[in-house]
Amino acid sequence: MSRALDGYLSQVAAGLRGVSRRRRLMLLRELEAHLLDEAEARGIQGESAMSALLAEKERPGRLAEELAAGEGQDANHRGGTALAAGMIIGAATGSHMWFEGWRWYICVAFAAAQGLAVGAGYFWARRYWLRLDPWARTAVAVLLTSLLSIPLGFTTSHGFKPTRLLYGAYTGFLLERHSQERPLWQTLLEPVLFTAFMFAVETGFLGRIRFQWWQVPLELSFNATLLISVMLALKLRRVLAERWVLMPQEQG
Repeated sequence: MSRALDGYLSQVAAGLRGVSRRRRLMLLRELEAHLLDEAEARGIQGESAMSALLAEKERPGRLAEELAAGEGQDANHRGGTALAAGMIIGAATGSHMWFEGWRWYICVAFAAAQGLAVGAGYFWARRYWLRLDPWARTAVAVLLTSLLSIPLGFTTSHGFKPTRLLYGAYTGFLLERHSQERPLWQTLLEPVLFTAFMFAVETGFLGRIRFQWWQVPLELSFNATLLISVMLALKLRRVLAERWVLMPQEQG
């Protein structure tokens, strides 16, 4: 993705020669994910901008020593960030269902599955596909969140509902697409298109429900709530993306 980043990581790797291969790969992967998160949050593109970002960071040798000494802190930070961001998504969707009149235990189950399995699971695993191109990253995110959303299918009073998995896929799509700033018209159009898609699947393809106009505002508001919660979760993730060892040198 970046020659400057590859060079920086190589220098850090040279300073980790006393660390076992498995631990070294884990530390480098976590470091790369943090740097890419920060670059993405700051809108950095191009080799010169990435080089300027890396110049702000600690020298590779010193950073390697701190990473080796603080192993485990990085994973804890990433896990806590993923959990906090996922909780935003779960709380928002579960609360919306509560206001719609769903039974409390279904709201809680949906919030837990959507927030912990789909949201937190996405944020935890995302570092593995950061080097893919944008469309490939979106495809992987949709596939992963579709699988992670299987528990959502059981958040009903009538057994397993497979269309619940579409909400997980939609969440993954939004999370990956909005990892970078999008035009306002695209943001406004996404919940509208997904709402139309859900009604087409439920009423047309599966014939599970009978289309009624009063259901449209409810479905649209839920999908809009999901979009807003995703954007808030991404904002939180960006705020928490840096950890002390990756701060600019004058702040360390």
